Amino acid sequence: MRVVRTLDDSMFASPLSISVDEGYTFVQKLADEFVSDVNRFDAPGALLLAVYEDETMIAVGGVHPDPYLLGDNVGRIRHVYVLPDQRRSGVGRRLAAFYQALGFNDQPRFADATHWMSLKTDFIG
Repeated sequence: MRVVRTLDDSMFASPLSISVDEGYTFVQKLADEFVSDVNRFDAPGALLLAVYEDETMIAVGGVHPDPYLLGDNVGRIRHVYVLPDQRRSGVGRRLAAFYQALGFNDQPRFADATHWMSLKTDFIG
């Protein structure tokens, strides 16, 4: 698992192409917003992670402050995608376990959230 600082075509081409073929537009949105500097997951409280097998990106997912809640102290997990041939292999659970290690939990608190965390000013970012 690695922190993503840049999205170059060679590493992101496969997940992007396959997700579009599956009808998942959020991966294209992730790429478009990253390239255009709308959301590079580099703000305080933000982080974009990818899981690799050899040098091939097989899963991606990000966290940043939730824009729909008042204040910027609640994190939101977004744009999680796992390649079809890697699903049910534990990759998604590894991403979820990492986010839980950061402090995300699944205790009910917000009506529209399955997992949440309180962001601190010294959080990743």
